[in-house]
Parts: sequence; C-alpha cells; structure tokens
Amino acid sequence: MSPKGPAVSIFCATVLTALLYAGVAFAQPCGQWVAKAVSVQGAVQALRTGEKQWRPVRLNDTFCPGDMIRIMKLSRADIVLSNDAILRLDQNTTVTFSQPEKEKPFLVNLLNGAAYFFSRVRRSIKVLTPFVNAIVEGTEFYARVEKDKTVVSLFEGQVGLTNEAGSITLEKGQSAVAEANRAPSFRIVLRPRDAVQWTLYYPL
Repeated sequence: MSPKGPAVSIFCATVLTALLYAGVAFAQPCGQWVAKAVSVQGAVQALRTGEKQWRPVRLNDTFCPGDMIRIMKLSRADIVLSNDAILRLDQNTTVTFSQPEKEKPFLVNLLNGAAYFFSRVRRSIKVLTPFVNAIVEGTEFYARVEKDKTVVSLFEGQVGLTNEAGSITLEKGQSAVAEANRAPSFRIVLRPRDAVQWTLYYPL
C-alpha cells in the first residue's frame, strides 16, 4: 500500500471531524444561552456575534448575548428567554439580547418592529428602544417601534417608561407613546389587545 494512503485517510477524517464540530458549535453557539427559538414561521434570520452573514433560524436554535434576530415580511417567531418568559416577534422586527445580570431585569433591545411579552409568573425585563426605555414588572405587555416613535401597552403588571426628556409609569390596561426629544405620554387606546391580533394569525 502506498504510504500516502493512511495519511490521506487521516487528513479526511480530521476534516470531517472539524466540520462536525463546527456544525455543533453553530447549533449551540454558547454554553449559557440567553434566548431560544421555540416557534419559527416564515423567514427568520440571525446574525451571530462576530459574524457578517445572516443565517436562517431553525427551531430550537439558541442565542448568545449580542446576537441579533430579524423577522422578515409575513413571518414571526416565539423566543423563550433564559428567565422562561416568551417574546413573540412580529414581521419586520429586529432584536438583540444582552448578558443577563444577577438580580437585574433581563435586557432586550428592540431596534424596530413589534414584540409581545408574556409569562405565567411576574417577570422583570428591560426593553431598550430608539425613543424610550421600558422597565417592566409584570406578565404581559406589548411594544412597537415605528420610524418616529415607540408605542407601549401594558396588559398585566407595571412598567416605567424613561427617556432623556422625562418618565411615566403605566399600570394595568394603560398605553403610552414616546417620540424623539419628547417625554413619554399616556395614550388612550380603546381596544389595546387589537394591536396583538397578529400573534394569533396572519391574513393571507
């Protein structure tokens, strides 16, 4: 047998092993994940920390601090956070996650689009948006970032809204809006749950 035979076989085995480990590393990108995809409908993509290419999100994919998720048109996803709360993300939405700190609210950065948060027990979560930051103590709320404002509706619990111009506190059933260079203000919404009908279905 040619001496090159064993060397080639060892080389091929080494490459195959490396590729397998690379696949595992991508599927499980960090030891302690902060978010996990538990429902994926349509086109959902992720940009991992340190990467330049968006990749499709699969069911049960996990995410590290700094990873970014975007939901494309006519798509949506349910993301379970490491504190067991659920974020339901609407189409045309982009979010990132930060490293959770002990005894501090879980941090989510909602860059654009809409997110519906719910939990079976009272949770603490901080949502950063371009126009206002929300610190939530509750079980259910909704936030939507538009090009010129952020709208928040609280269904259960309490939320403090703060930006450089001022702050307010929402109670159960209240809504508010925050615009650039303006303090957040209460907004009367007769049927606030209409804003989350997309969590149930998409009209075709």
